[in-house]
Amino acid sequence: MHRFFWLMLCLLMASGAHEAAAQNNNFAVYFKNECWRRIQTAIHVRDMSGNWVTKGWYILEPGEQAFVATTTNRIFYTYGESIAPINERINWAGTDRHYYIRGSSNTYGFRTRRMDMSNWGTWTERFTCN
Repeated sequence: MHRFFWLMLCLLMASGAHEAAAQNNNFAVYFKNECWRRIQTAIHVRDMSGNWVTKGWYILEPGEQAFVATTTNRIFYTYGESIAPINERINWAGTDRHYYIRGSSNTYGFRTRRMDMSNWGTWTERFTCN
């Protein structure tokens, strides 16, 4: 019963984020793992105060989706990588460099993403293995 309560609370909060985003000309950004592997992801985004922030790691199981940010900026940056096995790691990287993802001193190449400004509301960034 306790787990059900928290699951319902999370779903209501996510639904509220989408409704608020659409009404206030914001984007509610979600990440979805459409890969068969467990992945970790990060986002570099302009927050609602206008500051650029890097947030991660978001650990996503296959098929799982997570709310990661609210923004009014149409440009954001993403990074993702499969967790195991290390020698067969898949990554979703780009050429824009940011040095910090939650305690790491590694350099990660982020992908530039652009959202359609005429379609405020929910934006889902999908990570696929193919």
